[in-house]
Amino acid sequence: MNYQTFGVLGVGHLASYTIKGLRNSGDLRRIILSPRGARTAAELSESCNCHIAIDNQSVIDQSDIVLLAVRPDGLEDLLQDLSFKPDQLVISAIAGVSLDQLRQFPPLQSSQLVRVIPSTSAEVCSGPVPLYPANPVAEQLFNQIGNVVPLPSEDLFDISLSHACLHGWSYFLIQQLIDWSCAQGMDADTARKMVAYSISSAVDFAEAQPELSYGDIGRAIATEGTFTQRGISRIEASGGLQSWVDAMQSMIDDQR
Repeated sequence: MNYQTFGVLGVGHLASYTIKGLRNSGDLRRIILSPRGARTAAELSESCNCHIAIDNQSVIDQSDIVLLAVRPDGLEDLLQDLSFKPDQLVISAIAGVSLDQLRQFPPLQSSQLVRVIPSTSAEVCSGPVPLYPANPVAEQLFNQIGNVVPLPSEDLFDISLSHACLHGWSYFLIQQLIDWSCAQGMDADTARKMVAYSISSAVDFAEAQPELSYGDIGRAIATEGTFTQRGISRIEASGGLQSWVDAMQSMIDDQR
């Protein structure tokens, strides 16, 4: 089977950054869009050389790989009266909907089903892309827009939803620190650089030394009497670090 043609059912924000990432990576495959999300589909048709199908069934018929990118409450309506090809690769980017739940829909019962969660940074071909179960075609596709992380169980995949949320929360943390820097008198451009580079360079440094944990590096810097040690002690005392862990745990609890 030729896996070149990529069809998308549900053309919204996730579909947009996924497709832009593919094009930014140099992927020139034929991409077929559902007419659902007409404005975004029209924009992607023009900017990313995509084709808009006349209806959802036409997307399936013309595609080797199909991405499901609708909200969970729109899945049943989407699949109504649709028919997939036997053994067609169907990739679900629908958060919180398990493989067993997907298989309850008759149109999907003869499909190869895979789950992924690309983050917004996929548009610039960066960030983790959790995937379950392992599938070489899906891995090849999504490795172009980030770093695919195949997970050995669906339970672990569901935990990765918290990491996808962490990606989104990070923007708010960074902006708050930028705003604080501006309040101290920095101009916005300088503040943005100082905060963003402080965080990204910490990741760069730690990833260049995989034999050390992030905690090892942090403790080597935040030694007794340093400003770094004073600051992290205050953050810990106020529950600042734990609040992030609690938020991630709540994403798991919300799926149960």
